[in-house]
Amino acid sequence: MGSIELRALSGVESLVAAAHETDEPLIVFDGEDECLVAMRPAVFERILYDSDLLNSTKRETLHL
Repeated sequence: MGSIELRALSGVESLVAAAHETDEPLIVFDGEDECLVAMRPAVFERILYDSDLLNSTKRETLHL
């Protein structure tokens, strides 16, 4: 996962641009605390549906 400091962002547009530059979720830190995770829809879908990524055999084993 990528990470970025909140103070490095100038606004929502720069957060969206940073999220589009990576194929992994982007964690935004506010000082030492995590404050949000941003990602492109394709990255989110890959996390939800790629069983190899989740080290599981079937999607049915996942429960929210």
